[in-house]
Amino acid sequence: MKLKLLDYREIPDLPVGSNLEFFNDTLYLVDDDASDMMAINKKWQTLANHQLLRYDDPKILPGTKSDFEATTIVEVNSIPRLLVLGFDVKDSHHKAILVNLDDYTKEEYDITHFYNRLKETVGVINIESAAIVLGKLILCNRDHKTAPENHIIVTDAEFWKNQDKAEITTVSFDLPQTSNQVVGLSGLTYSYKNDWLVVTLISESNDKEHQSTGDSYLAVIENASRKVVRKKMKVNALFHLNETNSDFSGFNMLSVCIRSEKSSRLKLLLLADGSKVGKSGVFTVRIKE
Repeated sequence: MKLKLLDYREIPDLPVGSNLEFFNDTLYLVDDDASDMMAINKKWQTLANHQLLRYDDPKILPGTKSDFEATTIVEVNSIPRLLVLGFDVKDSHHKAILVNLDDYTKEEYDITHFYNRLKETVGVINIESAAIVLGKLILCNRDHKTAPENHIIVTDAEFWKNQDKAEITTVSFDLPQTSNQVVGLSGLTYSYKNDWLVVTLISESNDKEHQSTGDSYLAVIENASRKVVRKKMKVNALFHLNETNSDFSGFNMLSVCIRSEKSSRLKLLLLADGSKVGKSGVFTVRIKE
């Protein structure tokens, strides 16, 4: 499998975020506290900036906002919605937000009960990304700061409707490790045409001074629909992005989505946090067999 860098677009007013989805020729970017959502067309022109959540409620104390790290497109009553999931590590606010992409109206659901079930099953909860695989919602859970324990969590696509009985199945994820670094899941997308699960990964230094720059990886899991029901998921192709092209250096790949797909070929968009180099934007890459 080969990877080629096609383009990079700096987005000056990019939300401080970690999620992107491409649907109906529009790119959606959501920041990590779900206060802002940006819609961008194929020509990289901003179509809309929409506020999803407000944090002027005096009951919400500084530093207690949910961390909205996972997004995906789901169909609810045959209507596509943007699903935004937020989990608070302080066990205070857990939400699922469904956004109608026609008019940006939204529905909010408290998913605390589901979160508690996840915590009982997995332990440390750090949901980084989501995707739909053959009608099931796939969540990436990583614990990159205390131990290299990464899991794929399989649940019902509309789990918020029946949180007590929604499926929770965990699949171990084999990831590369480097000396003094732990590699954790950051983004996830699924190609139905190829049955590929595509994952972005970030390594973070374990050195006490925290001075080492983390690297980014892109992994491809083939025959994904079969592997999500197994106990362990192995990577078929792995790209060390910083070594593939020096233009990736200094960026953390926070999220990935599919721009277009053909048989044995994908065009992907990677959300790149370049705070260390003073800019952030979106990379376009192509992978093919």
